[in-house]
Amino acid sequence: MAQLSEIMISKAESLLLRIYREPSVTAYNRLEPRPRSENFERSLRAEVRDGLWMLTRQWQMGELESEDAGSAIDARLVTKQIHVDRIALQGNNGTQYNEMIPMETMVECETIPFTYALSVQIGQYFLQLHTSALRTKYLTQYLSFFGFEQNLEDMFKGQNDGLSLYIATKKRAIDGEKLYKSILNNTFNTIISVDAADNIAMNDILDKLQKWFNRQYFQPAKPEDSAWHPQQLDYQFSIAAPDNNNTQTVMHASQYYQGKLDWYAFDEDLRSAPLTTDNPSPSINVEDNNPISFLPINTSFKGMPNPRFWEMEDRQINFGKLNAKTTDHLLLLFAEFGLIYDNDWFVIPYKIPVNTLCEIKGFVVTDVFGDRTLIQAADQGSDNNWQKWSMFNLSNKDHMGNYNRQFFLPSSLTQTLESDPIEKVNFIRDDTANMVWGIEDIIPDATNKGINGNEAADKTGVEPPPITNSTAKIRYILGTTVPENWIPFLPVHIPGSNQSIYFQRAAMPKLGNPPKDVVKAKGVLLNEVQPHYFINEEEILYSGTIITRTYQRTRWYNGKTYVWIGRYRETGRGPGNSDLRFDQIDAL
Repeated sequence: MAQLSEIMISKAESLLLRIYREPSVTAYNRLEPRPRSENFERSLRAEVRDGLWMLTRQWQMGELESEDAGSAIDARLVTKQIHVDRIALQGNNGTQYNEMIPMETMVECETIPFTYALSVQIGQYFLQLHTSALRTKYLTQYLSFFGFEQNLEDMFKGQNDGLSLYIATKKRAIDGEKLYKSILNNTFNTIISVDAADNIAMNDILDKLQKWFNRQYFQPAKPEDSAWHPQQLDYQFSIAAPDNNNTQTVMHASQYYQGKLDWYAFDEDLRSAPLTTDNPSPSINVEDNNPISFLPINTSFKGMPNPRFWEMEDRQINFGKLNAKTTDHLLLLFAEFGLIYDNDWFVIPYKIPVNTLCEIKGFVVTDVFGDRTLIQAADQGSDNNWQKWSMFNLSNKDHMGNYNRQFFLPSSLTQTLESDPIEKVNFIRDDTANMVWGIEDIIPDATNKGINGNEAADKTGVEPPPITNSTAKIRYILGTTVPENWIPFLPVHIPGSNQSIYFQRAAMPKLGNPPKDVVKAKGVLLNEVQPHYFINEEEILYSGTIITRTYQRTRWYNGKTYVWIGRYRETGRGPGNSDLRFDQIDAL
């Protein structure tokens, strides 16, 4: 028997070896439908021929088993709401916040610069407010006292549109900046000799001009009322909502630069002092609502998979194109929610006014079996002490170990119209020169638009002039320079520290014989801080930082239109090289 077993094993081994060594042809068969008609209408009906067979299969697969999971038919909600009524820009004293103004507009707005085009526009509108008789009577005085200065063509170097506008209007238009400032300073009547019979009409014209300008552009009441922090390249401000127990919930936005203001820009500041307000009698608005009953509805979205076989989903969302990697947690959660748990979620509609902090005091859901369930926050309870993050929280735990579970609905803008950039500065790191450059890619021109800063810059002197009639084989270069739109920022030590540094604005000398003045920035971003401008080192990453100024326009829910200048910040395109060199020997 042992010999017989060995013979059978050897034969099996030889057979396997022959199978794997000898070539073979493998064929596959595929089942395919063979339609006999071009009409698929009947096939798409998914007709059921045997209803009893379908019920039997459902019973066999366990689909008819009860899970005792009753559907929600009623929800009772109790909330507490407090409203934001004061705001403080960049550490200034608090002022009353008017909810009729979008918060983004109030935070981002800055003083509108009087460009040449704006001055012409103000002057033209001022003349339009006059009757023909008044215009003829006082036009000579206007041109004499509020006329533009002549022979300033050099100021519009590199600005083709601005130069053309200046040449066309310098002798026939009124300088609106001089005119408007004389109105604000109450010196108009001392400059222009207005007849007593025309005082009423002239005062009405001046009043209409101020109202028109204030309606055109939203500006801060005072230039120092600005939330922009140049050293950190972002907006910083605080808001507060008073409570009825003489306390306030103070929220601080310390790193707002995205151009879109929402709840995630705020953190509750537990150590901040209460904000003041210039309202002499502020009213504390606290709403403790009575229980409100809602009818829960299932969550739905476009392209949501339908639970029934004979319902065809629309193709508005293609889940097959979700290119989620192992680190894309948010995308993976979204896909799992949309494909698996979509019909297990309910929506409770609840409206709250803007600039409101809403706290849920109680939430009870009743199902079809009459069972009532108390719904608590996901991070609430003794078994969730390990949790360090949760959605929509404004801060970490307080000294009592409690989270702030208030939901904040700021007065965010859903849609705005944005102009082309009127100014754009690209901060790059230059490792070769061991410094940072603020490159003015776009600078504002006289027509209130942005022009290419590289084209408008003077590039002469970037390389040394050629040497003629010399037999020397080498030459010594004391130093090169860069175009005018490259503004240097040098690393300097922070006072009191031997390690930490920040970047200080410097200046390049203008080449000439004899040497001229230093090169100065032409835009607002690099000139608004005088005399010294510092930027924290961590704000300019290795990839660089780009700051952009644009005009923005929106219509608020009260129907009023707001126009202002705002800024936003984005990541740069990487480091650069200015080719700045000193003490070089070049071969000729």
